[in-house]
Amino acid sequence: MSTKFTIAAVLAVTMSGCAAFAPVTDSHYTSRDGKLDIHGELIDSSDVRIFVNGAKVIDDQISLLHGDGKFDGSYQGKPVRADCATSAGRQANATLCTVAVDGERVTLRL
Repeated sequence: MSTKFTIAAVLAVTMSGCAAFAPVTDSHYTSRDGKLDIHGELIDSSDVRIFVNGAKVIDDQISLLHGDGKFDGSYQGKPVRADCATSAGRQANATLCTVAVDGERVTLRL
């Protein structure tokens, strides 16, 4: 196997993996079909609130020491998962929460 082929194969696999990442958006996301509305808030730099179609599904605290947290909730009997992390320096809009609900996965910037 040639080196060029190996490099091309690795790049193709890497690029295809990137397509699976959740899109990063501001604190609000609406699905393409308009049936799912996900909104997030960060209150006082530590209280994460996630809403699905207006219903509060997660209200929890991120770690003050590490600036992260993993949270579970539910919406109409379906599981909701949020995985949040804050970049160093705790700047405004520096907390990213990847939210998964009903087949949708999106990263909100809080």
